Amino acid sequence: MTDWSNEKVLVLGLGRSGISAAEYLARRKASVLLSESTEANEAKLEQAEKLKAQGIEVEFGGHSEKARNFSKIVVVSPGIAPGSEIIQQLEAMGKDIICDVELAARETKVPIIGITGTNGKSTSTALVSHILSTAGFKAPACGNFGVPVLDELEKEPDYLVVEISSYQLHYCRTLSPYVGVWTNLTPDHIEWHGNLQSYTEAKQKLFANQGASQYAVLNADDPIVSEFSPESEIFAFSVNSTMDASIQCAFMQFDFLVYRVDGRTRILCNKDDLKIIGKHNLENALAAVSVAAVLNIPMEKIVEGLKTFPGLEHRLEYVETVDGVKYYNDSKGTNPNSTIKALEAFGNQKIVLIAGGKDKHTPLDELVQCIQEHASDVILIGEAKERFNRALSDAGYKTVQLAQSLEEAVDLAAGLGRGPIVLSPACASFDMFKDFEDRGRVFKNLVHSRSERMATPR
Repeated sequence: MTDWSNEKVLVLGLGRSGISAAEYLARRKASVLLSESTEANEAKLEQAEKLKAQGIEVEFGGHSEKARNFSKIVVVSPGIAPGSEIIQQLEAMGKDIICDVELAARETKVPIIGITGTNGKSTSTALVSHILSTAGFKAPACGNFGVPVLDELEKEPDYLVVEISSYQLHYCRTLSPYVGVWTNLTPDHIEWHGNLQSYTEAKQKLFANQGASQYAVLNADDPIVSEFSPESEIFAFSVNSTMDASIQCAFMQFDFLVYRVDGRTRILCNKDDLKIIGKHNLENALAAVSVAAVLNIPMEKIVEGLKTFPGLEHRLEYVETVDGVKYYNDSKGTNPNSTIKALEAFGNQKIVLIAGGKDKHTPLDELVQCIQEHASDVILIGEAKERFNRALSDAGYKTVQLAQSLEEAVDLAAGLGRGPIVLSPACASFDMFKDFEDRGRVFKNLVHSRSERMATPR
């Protein structure tokens, strides 16, 4: 680890990763200035007091001249876009601008398993961590998912299983994971990156510094990911193909998850043995199997991990059955592609879909087509509801209702007497909720309240 005792570091942003980076550096005796662009409120002032007690200087309401000139190295919260004024200024000054994941990679020799993708990266990260833990390794899931990666460095892990967003990857310079995983790529975060090409290039940075002794786990079914050719050794996975017999890979053989290494195919378990549902979760499972195979995890431990993994909150999470109708919380479905995967997870069973939220202005053609095939009804909420309604109406889909709140949407969906009822918004949450977790928990509370009302004698 670096000797920080005579170093100054500017940290931008009083978010989760910014606080983690500031505290990590302060523990190593660095002089840290944390600069937050927004004005202070009660909660932020309380947090600032905790940081000041650790010797960290905090400023609010904009990035001062002192901040801009404070240090050569800047750790930036990943939500701050590269086109922002402060980043442009710091780049012009020749600063080394990095994120917390890059800092962690510079600070440790612990093997990093880096996982990225438009969808599926959180479930894949959690499942890899679960399988490795089942095999007896200390392998925390961290990064963009769960605990910030710097919080895990001092706990002496065997592996760091790190979910890495495109925002974080943009600010990575030397990151070189032992295993990099790319689950898929569809248009997302275009406003932040500027265009799809920049978004794609950010994802590819996960592999930019890898060599022949490292591994790239790539989705062979994704048209963009499958065409990528890194310098590292490729381990492919596919739900659609048995794969060429000459390559190392994980795939579906009939209804069984299998993997092939050194020309030998190993059968793991049936897809129905998994607690997570849907084709997209088979992709996530095969990505995790690929990592486990690369790390030579015993086959029986892989099987045990696959069968015991419970899934993640807000990702096609079963909530409860009320009046004979099952409810599922897929609040993490924040873009059309993830909602498509949720719809497809139910096969031929028609669902009632609750969608809408803060509009990302992503194309809706494929989502509308999938809704026509898989949804009997749609209830729309939030800022995006009018655009979504127009797109559905233009395609001839008529069983749509608009709601002013999530509570009204649940009531309308329940009143149809059909199901399952699935919240999978295809949108961000910030127009009505704090974040997608808040939205999902509100939905679950509404379902549980409905269940209690139905159970109360009248």
